[in-house]
Amino acid sequence: MSKPEVVFSSLVANMDDWANRTHIPLTTADALGTTYARAHRWLQALKLQLVRDYHWEEMPPQDPRILFSVQVSSMWRASVNLPPGPSAKLQLPVHAASFFSPERRVQWQMVFHSDIFANVRKVCPPVNDIFNLIQCLLTGLVTIEYDEELPQGTYKTTRGLPPASWVTMNEAALVDIFGQARFKALRKACSDPATSFKLEIIHQRR
Repeated sequence: MSKPEVVFSSLVANMDDWANRTHIPLTTADALGTTYARAHRWLQALKLQLVRDYHWEEMPPQDPRILFSVQVSSMWRASVNLPPGPSAKLQLPVHAASFFSPERRVQWQMVFHSDIFANVRKVCPPVNDIFNLIQCLLTGLVTIEYDEELPQGTYKTTRGLPPASWVTMNEAALVDIFGQARFKALRKACSDPATSFKLEIIHQRR
């Protein structure tokens, strides 16, 4: 099995595919933006946790389109007599539409394909919460993918939603953002591997 990797994709067709899979219809851009705006308070609280409890540093806002920008020194120590790796930077936009801007695609790829979401997420609960919340807000925008070699061929598994246990644990905050009906649909989708995961055949052996 290959190492799981986080993949950022701003393709609307990809999100539409996940909407059909999860049975949670893809709403309008305005509606997605409104829901994302309702999540600002939780996202800001998670940022404060990073600064207060995990020694992240808040960076002065230089772009009004950025909701927040924080960084942390590399967790991984380099070899003897070499400095540690570069600081990791986490940014999120004020408006969900920024994720779909072609000029900013590389910017968001650098955030989500970084060590923050590949590894730091596994040992830093607020980062994991941010990732899971974005999966709920914009399902298909960020996924976790891994390939597996089986006797029948090579299979790719993609996880588009967080674990059901996380959704249940954060019910009150999610209901506040999505409303009761959408929350129930989300919890149902997260609880079913057939809707929260996608399995594709990359290469089939004959």
